[in-house]
Amino acid sequence: MVVGLCLAILFPPWEAPPPQPLEFLGMHFVLTPPTPEAIVSQLLLTIELVTIAIAGLYGSFFFRSKS
Repeated sequence: MVVGLCLAILFPPWEAPPPQPLEFLGMHFVLTPPTPEAIVSQLLLTIELVTIAIAGLYGSFFFRSKS
């Protein structure tokens, strides 16, 4: 889960800048956006991080030691 969270932060989802029509530009490294004006999609990044966190909680429940 920690690796997934780190990768989500290092390779965020990018979207087109506000004056252009909304468009997903892919997952690129945080320091090299796909276009110079591209911005990190806050909505997609939030969805990605929440999904990873929920998967981690489910995984920790699923693999817990049963005494």
